[in-house]
Amino acid sequence: MQIPKGFNLSVSIDEKLKPLVKENLHLRNEVAFLNKNVSNTERDVRKNNLILHGLQEKETNNIELVESLITCLNNIYKDTGLGNWDKYEISRIQRVGIKDSNKTRSILFTLTLEWRKLELLRNKKRFPKNIYITEDYPKDILNIRKELKVKQQEEIKKGKIAFIRYDKLIVKDKNPVAKENEKRKRTPTDSPNQQDNTKRANKLAGCARRAIVQAITGRPAPFLRFSCAPRPPGRQSKDYYDT
Repeated sequence: MQIPKGFNLSVSIDEKLKPLVKENLHLRNEVAFLNKNVSNTERDVRKNNLILHGLQEKETNNIELVESLITCLNNIYKDTGLGNWDKYEISRIQRVGIKDSNKTRSILFTLTLEWRKLELLRNKKRFPKNIYITEDYPKDILNIRKELKVKQQEEIKKGKIAFIRYDKLIVKDKNPVAKENEKRKRTPTDSPNQQDNTKRANKLAGCARRAIVQAITGRPAPFLRFSCAPRPPGRQSKDYYDT
């Protein structure tokens, strides 16, 4: 087969691939957009979820599980002055994982009020040693947080405040106010009198240089804009020195 004169194979292939490349780019952007929406939706669904670990598994149904959880929370908070918990504040509850007589399964529960969740997290140090509470994160976020834990410890060793917020590591200085004040420190400036004396000294030095040039060359000194005579008291420097 004879190739037509002036035919360029690479240009022809590029022309045919352009629609495919454009479509591929469009699909990639669409997939990224959908993944982001799924991630945001999953985060929103889990926002009121908490996981309680270590509570003994004695219940036989979900009603008894709710009562067991409420009793546990009220016992922990009875000395804090916070409001008592009731069953209407829990919209969903279940044990997580396969039942095993040698292992206590965690409790996943959803609260009806977000501020109650925040209240629990703020007071999680009040829980007994064998019982603790964590947030409900997707598996990919858990892996990210596990990696960020290492970086967090490194920043803490450097003397900084470091904490993880969802899938981001936040690092701050321990004394940001002092650092900000240090940045705002102004360099010392001369007073108006010092500035005026500096200007006058520069002018007198200029007069001296012109006088030296006149003495060496024997030619008349250039026109002096500023007078080298002492300034009379009460006269403004600009009025006196300007010609």
